[in-house]
Amino acid sequence: MDDLHLEGSFGLVYNASVFAKEHLGYLLSFDKLVDTSPESGMVFCPLTPKLETNLYLVWKKYQTFSPIAERFLKQIKKSFG
Repeated sequence: MDDLHLEGSFGLVYNASVFAKEHLGYLLSFDKLVDTSPESGMVFCPLTPKLETNLYLVWKKYQTFSPIAERFLKQIKKSFG
């Protein structure tokens, strides 16, 4: 890790994948966020040892949701308790 030099960061992983695809750097991301199909020219190489992180979904306390957002939240609660 001493030889690793962070040169930039991206808010959207797709934008970072465009840079990586053009050989302008490497992309460190979660699996399945970037197209790594054979036609894409990109590959996913998992880190060893496996790294894990917590993921949190947050919203304003009295948030009013659209009907589709409400359905999404209900599905998340059903799936993950």
